[in-house]
Amino acid sequence: MTECPNHGGNFDCNPFCPVCEGNQEYETLPCQTCGTPVPADIHAEELGFCIPCQHEYFDNDKEN
Repeated sequence: MTECPNHGGNFDCNPFCPVCEGNQEYETLPCQTCGTPVPADIHAEELGFCIPCQHEYFDNDKEN
């Protein structure tokens, strides 16, 4: 489990926190595109995306 960064170590979480939902810690975060739960280390590495959404977003072969 990872400590929620929104609270800076304080245990004043509330159920409206978008990261931990009041639990002070989290294991997964939602993909910013599809909402799929993503492990926190992958979420940070892929800039908030799950791997399929990250590939779709940054696909250089796609014309806009």
